[in-house]
Amino acid sequence: MYDRILVATDGSPTARRATAQAVELARQTGAALHAVYVVETRTGYDNAIVDPEVVRRNLEADGREALAAVETEAGSDLAVTAAIREGVPHEELLAYADEHGVDLVVVGAKGRSAFKTRLLGSVTEALLHSGSVPVLVVDGADGEA
Repeated sequence: MYDRILVATDGSPTARRATAQAVELARQTGAALHAVYVVETRTGYDNAIVDPEVVRRNLEADGREALAAVETEAGSDLAVTAAIREGVPHEELLAYADEHGVDLVVVGAKGRSAFKTRLLGSVTEALLHSGSVPVLVVDGADGEA
């Protein structure tokens, strides 16, 4: 059914729940697991107070940590192809899915920037509206998004 599953992660609690779902699906279907963290480039850190390069490096470090958590969840029996991309998150995730022939994207209902939308995270909503790849949305603990 699935040959390649992509889990989008930002290290948030719902991303960790999405990771658990993606790992289980990959094990059940024998699919290859891909994990992607996107460094957001649309943030307004370009000012005299905050050095944008420092922010980017910090976000990349967060990405390495989030991807390491996916690899830990997968364990030694499931290989993970991990990538950090830079750009607009939903655009980068869709581009990655297209480039790698991904059959399913697994994503948390809300990520770290959940304040941007009330019901679904903006990245999740954009992925759902793309129509280019099936998306499995995983909610938060106890049904909270």
